[in-house]
Amino acid sequence: MLIKNMCYLVIAAALVFFAPGCSDNPNEGTSAKEYYNRAFSFAHAGNIEEAINLYTLAIEKDPEFIDAYYNRGVMHFFLRKYNRAIEDLSKVIEKRPDHSMAYASRGSVYDKIGDDQGALSDFRRAAQLGDKDVQEHLRSKGISW
Repeated sequence: MLIKNMCYLVIAAALVFFAPGCSDNPNEGTSAKEYYNRAFSFAHAGNIEEAINLYTLAIEKDPEFIDAYYNRGVMHFFLRKYNRAIEDLSKVIEKRPDHSMAYASRGSVYDKIGDDQGALSDFRRAAQLGDKDVQEHLRSKGISW
């Protein structure tokens, strides 16, 4: 495996980084932002399934809410639902191809399922986009990006 503990570091950093970031979609009732914030609280408390449900509601309210896709993908990773994690992280990359943490996280998923080429490709892209943790890891393995 290319990376063992790196995925946890990337995921933890991502949750901290994206906690305040939200999209406002002023629909009636609970907003996407409110669902997102509640989901983050549930994730932080370890209630991953409920966090996924709330991130899904945020996405239903605002289908362009990239941070909700990202965090839901991370939650799927924690539950070992790797295909769902890849779907959400790929959606983030499709919408924001400069999202280094999405590449790093998807690379961690690929690494976990044994897709070394997919992992390496995503880790290299994350490094190219400036992800310092991935750069350091690749450097320690003698891998260029």
